[in-house]
Amino acid sequence: MALISLEGMRFHAYHGVYEGEQTLGCEYVVDVVVNTNTEKAVKDDKVELTMNYETIYQICRMEMEQPRKLIETVVASIVKKMKFQFSEMQALRVRISKLNPPLGGRVQAAWVQEEHDFINECPRCKKKFINYDSDCWLRFPNLHPATKETLMRQFNGKCLCDACLKFYVGDVQSTDLRKP
Repeated sequence: MALISLEGMRFHAYHGVYEGEQTLGCEYVVDVVVNTNTEKAVKDDKVELTMNYETIYQICRMEMEQPRKLIETVVASIVKKMKFQFSEMQALRVRISKLNPPLGGRVQAAWVQEEHDFINECPRCKKKFINYDSDCWLRFPNLHPATKETLMRQFNGKCLCDACLKFYVGDVQSTDLRKP
């Protein structure tokens, strides 16, 4: 397990609720820290097996270029794009700092940060798995509604891993998942 971090990415952007922020813009600093498994990338020494720093930077740059009223919205958009781009994040922290915000007094920075831990333990088989979805059941749309309702009740609404859900939709050949 490793931390991959891009700190101090600086952007001039046009986020804010005040007209001056939207026309003149402000200076922002973006920090992204990802917890991920780099074992395979290290073994094979291949960038495509890890989280490419340039891709992380480009995600942040593209989101910072889209004017928004709230930096909370920008942070949430970066998180969403990171989840779409990278499938092996175990945790993620994104912070955006607005430098010298126009608050009527001297303030060095105002910032918004989101932190996510994507490691869950399957309540059925007890194995650890990465889960980005708040509604894990959407990953298996062919899961019968009655089965979903029963599983949600049985496991107190907690997400099951893909292997266990595949078992319930009849998508596995092995018998090792029949018993948790």
